Amino acid sequence: MKKSFVSKLLACSMAGVLSISSFVGTFSFTSYAEEDSEVVTKSFTLSELVCNTSLTSQKASLGSSSNVSFDIQSNQNRYVADIAPVYPGYHLERADYKKGYSNYTGIDYFFLKPYTVKATGETDYSVYIHYTGSAGTSDLTTSAAHSKGTYLFCHYALNNYKVTYKADEDVTNVPVDENTYTIENSDSITISSEVPAKVGYNFDGWILEENGALYQPGDSVSLSEVTNEDVSFVASFTEAAVPTSNIDINSEVVTSWNDQVQLNVTVTNSSDAVVKNWKIAFDFDGTIDQIWNAEVVSSENGSYVISHPSWKTDLAAGESYTFGLIATKTSENVPEVSETSLVSKEESVDMENVNVSLTKQEWSYGYNGEIKIENNTDSSLDGWTIEFDFADEITNIWNANIISHEGNHYVIENAGHNGSIASSSNVSFGFSAVPADGAEYSSAELSNVSLTAVR
Repeated sequence: MKKSFVSKLLACSMAGVLSISSFVGTFSFTSYAEEDSEVVTKSFTLSELVCNTSLTSQKASLGSSSNVSFDIQSNQNRYVADIAPVYPGYHLERADYKKGYSNYTGIDYFFLKPYTVKATGETDYSVYIHYTGSAGTSDLTTSAAHSKGTYLFCHYALNNYKVTYKADEDVTNVPVDENTYTIENSDSITISSEVPAKVGYNFDGWILEENGALYQPGDSVSLSEVTNEDVSFVASFTEAAVPTSNIDINSEVVTSWNDQVQLNVTVTNSSDAVVKNWKIAFDFDGTIDQIWNAEVVSSENGSYVISHPSWKTDLAAGESYTFGLIATKTSENVPEVSETSLVSKEESVDMENVNVSLTKQEWSYGYNGEIKIENNTDSSLDGWTIEFDFADEITNIWNANIISHEGNHYVIENAGHNGSIASSSNVSFGFSAVPADGAEYSSAELSNVSLTAVR
């Protein structure tokens, strides 16, 4: 069965000249897997192998060797690509064959072809090569050495490496590389310094799809480490641990009467980071009749979910907040809060239902800007964080806080008092900035905009 010449050639990198001098030997064995089907093996010796290519307009030699032997079996083809050495940065473009004064273009494999020996009537095998000429594919017998020699010319071309960065649709800040890398102008690929982001996940690095190796932004990958001209890096993420123990919840009895009791419940952020849009869950062996400075989201079989009031969406690291309630006892014991947990979680927002706009009031070499976030969803956006690419440098900001600024990528969160954007409403924050690259007036626009909220 013949294999694709192109697919085989892409698997190697080599250019050369083969001079076929003689057979070294012939032997056979029986394959029991095919019920006594005889397999004949012949050993072939190439007296010379010379590799060449073209750089710019000049022909260049990649190396040479002599007395290269290989076996050919009657039940398979021996491909040129399997015989050739590998040269990093090159791929085998084509192989030509010359016998005496005759030239044949597109040699892809050697094979054995049976014939009957007239003197004995026995079956023997001759070595053939398969090639593609101007009239199409054909076979050429090469069983006898020619007085003027037989040669196989293999021509190489430079690899043109193109880099693609792959990531899921919900990943932002994915770089685009429009460069072409060759060994003429580079010996390595430098991975983009851009750090992709995915809500709720930590970025591990870029995986080279070809071999599974992990690299970090800014790392260099030698061209000798890649063979495919289409170089793909895949963003790797690990899901961030959702905090479940960074909130402490304690209850205290204020007063009790008959079958009712008044409690103060204190929520403490025991972590070292802000808890946005806090929402807690606990079991309670009583029935909550009234609540103030907080809201009951749901209750079922003694399990309650309690959310913050509109004016207290966030808890700073180490901060405590107290709300009160009146409950009816379901037993003689005072109701207690147990099995407590933080249930709020940051999630990405569908930007089809959110409009983000930028306005500027400019003067020479500086301006004030305003970013407005309009919520057209059916629910409020609480504990919001916005990310975007922006070429200008923000020097001051109000009604929001800059969490990070790397390259031209900004991560900005609400200021606390404006942490909730009601449905069909909007919030805005302002900033001062200077144009990029020392320009007198700004041409920067927001791009790659994404928004997260805490549900």
